[in-house]
Amino acid sequence: MRLGILLLFVWTVLMTIFLPQLAVSKVMQATGFPSVNMVTVTGRAVIQHEDTVDEARDLALEDALYYAALEGGAKIDGYSAVDETTSLQEMFIVRPASRILDYTITNELRDETHYEVTIQAVIGDVSANGCQNRPISHVTLFKPHHKLAYDLPHWMSQIPASLSHEIANALSEQPTLRVNDARTTERPAATTPSNNFNRFDYRHLTTGRVEMRQGDVGIETHVNITYESTAELLSKTHFAILNIDSFLSAPGSRAEAQKVSNVFKIKLGKKNLLYSLTTLNRESRESIQKLIGNAASVHAKKLAETVICAPMKAQLELVGDSLQVRLGTRQGLGPNHLAFTDDKTTKFKILRVSQAGDTNVVLEPLDRRQDLAELAGAEVTFLEFNTWP
Repeated sequence: MRLGILLLFVWTVLMTIFLPQLAVSKVMQATGFPSVNMVTVTGRAVIQHEDTVDEARDLALEDALYYAALEGGAKIDGYSAVDETTSLQEMFIVRPASRILDYTITNELRDETHYEVTIQAVIGDVSANGCQNRPISHVTLFKPHHKLAYDLPHWMSQIPASLSHEIANALSEQPTLRVNDARTTERPAATTPSNNFNRFDYRHLTTGRVEMRQGDVGIETHVNITYESTAELLSKTHFAILNIDSFLSAPGSRAEAQKVSNVFKIKLGKKNLLYSLTTLNRESRESIQKLIGNAASVHAKKLAETVICAPMKAQLELVGDSLQVRLGTRQGLGPNHLAFTDDKTTKFKILRVSQAGDTNVVLEPLDRRQDLAELAGAEVTFLEFNTWP
């Protein structure tokens, strides 16, 4: 008897110690905290002469950002190259495996020969943990596609159109979204300002077509409502299964559209053997419509988060003697905003916005000795818009 009590006591103590640790471990894995780290690093650069102090500061900052990103690991790509003398050379490109989600400069030091910049940075997987927090996003809503099961109540035939309207209203209420409601237009009918065929398009020249610019997001929503029932001993419960799939695409992009989905199960009522009980168990139209309105709000919130958190990417173009991308103040970019090369064929470089227009910005490498032609065509990702207190 005493042995049993002792074993029970030991078991209770062990569970008290280990169960909270297991719970914490599960929570951390679910939220993704293990892959986000805060690091402090220092970058250094040589001051060639007094007139190049600003250049040395930029190089030290780039050095610090590079080493901060490397704290999360490195990806090494190797390839062989043959020069004019047929000499074989092995080339390696070392790129960070993690992303800089945010950073702040904590200290700057300068002596006669060197400039040092110390930063505190948050690094991790931007797709799993980071959010771009875009201050402005332009969204175009295209014609939705509806499908309704024949065995649903006839009055529900207006639900898909009402659902689409609710989603449009909910997105329009988001302060950082600029919504263009083009729900009478099919997605393929849209065009871009740079489309060379616009001057030959009769419709574009007369009534006009829906235009999307670089950085905009097009949304096409598919609503499918099906019927489902579950039978019990003396009754049958009826449900409407609401499937909402929205496809997000960029103008002119050939990439597969990003899919945002929600599924809702709405109880319509229960049918009993007695008619009076069936009447009492039937859900009212008002309550069903309210549930569907809530479903629209949930889906719109998920859409807004997807758009706002998506990394902002663009391709560098060499225009004259400057590097430009077709994004601008329209997307919230401004002078001194930073971006980094996100192309496997290009070495890791940090660039800064030097000039910002409505639909384009000019970027300069922090390393001013960089040949701009080498970066033309590379893809860049802008650092997040998060700001630290």
